[in-house]
Amino acid sequence: MRRCLTLTATLTKVFNREKVRQQFAHTTGHIAGPIDLMSDTPATPPASGPGLRQLVVVVAILVAGIVLTRLTADVKHISEPGIRLLNDRPFMPDVVGAWRGGEQTRLTDDERSVLPPDTDGARRAYTNATGGSLFCTVVLAGRDVTSIHRPEVCLTGQGWKLDAAQTERIETPAGPHGILRVARINSVKTISLKDGKEAQMCVVFVYWFVGKGRTTPYHWQRIWWTTVDRVLHGRNQRWAYFLFDIVIPASRAATDPHAGQDEAMQQVRHFIQDFYPQVVPN
Repeated sequence: MRRCLTLTATLTKVFNREKVRQQFAHTTGHIAGPIDLMSDTPATPPASGPGLRQLVVVVAILVAGIVLTRLTADVKHISEPGIRLLNDRPFMPDVVGAWRGGEQTRLTDDERSVLPPDTDGARRAYTNATGGSLFCTVVLAGRDVTSIHRPEVCLTGQGWKLDAAQTERIETPAGPHGILRVARINSVKTISLKDGKEAQMCVVFVYWFVGKGRTTPYHWQRIWWTTVDRVLHGRNQRWAYFLFDIVIPASRAATDPHAGQDEAMQQVRHFIQDFYPQVVPN
């Protein structure tokens, strides 16, 4: 607060000096320099105080400073996660409808080295009787809000060419009002085969963010809720995000990639309908 008062006094002096400069210029026809402003007999009397516009600017700066200070302060209270934990780790079910889960793994050492130390996560591949496979990742933040980010950042760095994200609605009793909104991204990547040739790998990515009593597919909305919780409630929302990816069969991607993408999305949709109720608190 002391810094804010000092900033206010400084800004007021600056605005008063600028107003004198403008009045001097209006009277004499030239812009006042430092010597003019320091003169004992200025062309016009100094202004009695800042005008309304200047006061509005000062107040806006003060408010922004207070909000920024409050937002970046060390928030002590951390909300409960919006996902189920098992032994303090994100829970992922063994069976999801017709899908069976493989071994559950954690984040890699490389990933943990660039994330805040209290970040947690899990991965699991699921397969069905027809040979289909689906990969699921969940990342759970700790105290540090930088643990969670848009998946597009990492995917682009891994060489994926991403289409614009689309919002999909999935009916599930575990979603707000029976609807879970997720982000869908159709993507393609050039890979090298064992024989030295190259091929296009087509994948559909699906993700969304989960907080305590909140879900959203939008990064900006998660940031907004984080700001509101920290500024108004002094609470740090412990966000998580789920990321699913499913590969489109090469034969299907070669003949009709758009249909293959829609078919892959339908598989993910049905999977999430069985998966999501199991991974959020009842």
